Amino acid sequence: MMELGLLIVVVIGIHAERIFHNGSVEGSISPLKQASSVTAVKGNDSLKVTSTDGHFGMELQPGNWKLIFAIKDLKSTPTEKKIQVLEGQRLNLGEIRLTE
Repeated sequence: MMELGLLIVVVIGIHAERIFHNGSVEGSISPLKQASSVTAVKGNDSLKVTSTDGHFGMELQPGNWKLIFAIKDLKSTPTEKKIQVLEGQRLNLGEIRLTE
């Protein structure tokens, strides 16, 4: 039983350390009616978030990421933004204006 408890503590510690080394990205999308989702891509890694109120946020590992802001109108080209996430950094991108 003690070994199981120790194993659980080690696993939690590994995940906690990983979270502390991440950075976060946040911002808002305008116009709100065009916003669909935000996808962050770095190599084979990707993370997708959606927002109903125009705000988005995500935790990302340090490195260079490409953010893709999908637009509800399928005929429009998504807006892309390249960012660099640093360890422990909280990056606020402000308002991202989508092109219709």
